[in-house]
Formats: sequence, structure tokens, C-alpha cells
Amino acid sequence: MKLLPPLLAALALSACTLRPICPASNSWVSPATLNPVPDPVAQAATHRIVLLGEQHDRMQDHHFELDTIERIAATQPVALGFEMLPRSDQPVLDAWVAGKLTEAEFLKQSKWDEVWGFDPNFYWPIFRFARDHHIPMVALNVSDRTVHLVAKQGFANVPANEREGLTTPAPATPAYRKLLADVMSGHDGPKMSPETLNHFIDAQLTWDRAMAEAIAHQLTRDPTRTVVAIMGAGHLEDRNGVPHQLASLGYPDALVLIPAHQICEPPGAGYADAVYVE
Repeated sequence: MKLLPPLLAALALSACTLRPICPASNSWVSPATLNPVPDPVAQAATHRIVLLGEQHDRMQDHHFELDTIERIAATQPVALGFEMLPRSDQPVLDAWVAGKLTEAEFLKQSKWDEVWGFDPNFYWPIFRFARDHHIPMVALNVSDRTVHLVAKQGFANVPANEREGLTTPAPATPAYRKLLADVMSGHDGPKMSPETLNHFIDAQLTWDRAMAEAIAHQLTRDPTRTVVAIMGAGHLEDRNGVPHQLASLGYPDALVLIPAHQICEPPGAGYADAVYVE
């Protein structure tokens, strides 16, 4: 019995030793090690494309996005890209930036509740910043109808005139394909057919390709502006989604920045260029 207190002390010390050290809030860290890294936003001028990931319903992520956008825009001309809106809404974005729409009119004309559905209060500060500073806003997505057609038929079987101008996506990387297969198996279980899986992957690639092409088109229209695009982090992680499609279009060096509310285990070297701990 006399050995019990020292034993407990040893176990407690072991637990403390094994407990991961989590990075401090408001810091940039390496996804490989979680060690601090130099502020990557200061390097944004060396990139034509900056991709910001988000969890759509987490307000901290939107604060991170606005702060990053403001800092980049203070040093160089930018255009802002948004996963949230399909390219058919581009006239609405143009009218908003030109000051021709109220907020209520913007929501109505963009069919916000139907097209996106997340609380617009997450995005208003960014939209207002763009309007107040006359920064172009770019709709990056395609319609749900197009994505659903691909999910049902496969990209190759959707007629060209129903693809909203999209070119054929670059094939999924093996890692991305495995990730999407794991996601899909969680929905359909072992009854999922290879055809269903292929169509599901095609649909995801359609989203990724649409955003990559919209970013590339914006750079062609106005090469003087860095494109800062916001989208779900799943389209960016490990450079499998939009960065992979951008690379196939000739833009391999997009800067990928992803925020994390809490992180105590490194997600891996290729996860992003840097992780911001909120």
C-alpha cells in the first residue's frame, strides 16, 4: 500500500507527458508539426490565388476570413470569390458591389435561402467590405441542378449544353477518391454500387472544377487582382479538391489557409500551407 502514492504520481506524470501540447489561439502553425510559422498572409503578394477554408456555420471562421481579406486588400488589389453563389448570380453580385441593391434585394435576387441557406449574417461583413471598397465579387459555383444531374448520370453522360460551360474535371487523386468513397459508404453502406460511387465522385469534382474555372477566368479577365476565394474547407484539405483542379488548369501554387477552432494533433504536412488557430 505504501507504493500506491508514488505509483499514482508516476502515472500522473506519464499522462502529463503524453498529453498533446495544443497551440495558442490567434496563431499560425504548420499542419505538419503544429509549430508556429511566419504569418503567411504577409506572403500573399507572391500568390495570384489565396484560398480560405471555412466551416460554414462557425462564426469564428468568418471573422478569420474578413480579417485575412482586409489585410490582403490593404496591400494589393483583390477580387473575392464565393462558393456560396452560382455563376448565374453574377449580375446580382455586380449590382451589389455597384451599390444598386439593398441587403433585402440582394437576398431576394440571389435566392439566398434557396441556393445557400446558411445565415447571411455570417457573410454580411465580407459582402459589405467588398461593396464599400468596390472590390469585385465572383460567383464560383454552378447550380444544384447541374450537380444533381452529374450525381445521377455521371459527368460524361450530361450533355455539354447542360454543364454550364464546365470542362471535364481532372481525375480525383487516389487519396481524394478514397476519402469520398468513405463518405459515401457512410450514407449508402455496403449496397453502394461502383456506378453510384463514380457518379458521386463526379459530382464532387464538378463542384471543385466549377470553382477552379471561375477563379481562373477571373484571373484572365483581370490579371492585376489577386483572387481571394472562400469555400468549405473540405474543398481544400490536402490540396485534393479545388487546388488539384487549379493545378490542372495551370495554377499549381494557390496559397491554402484553413482555420481551426481547436487543434492538438497535426493534420499532416499537405493539409494546407498553414493553419490558423482561432
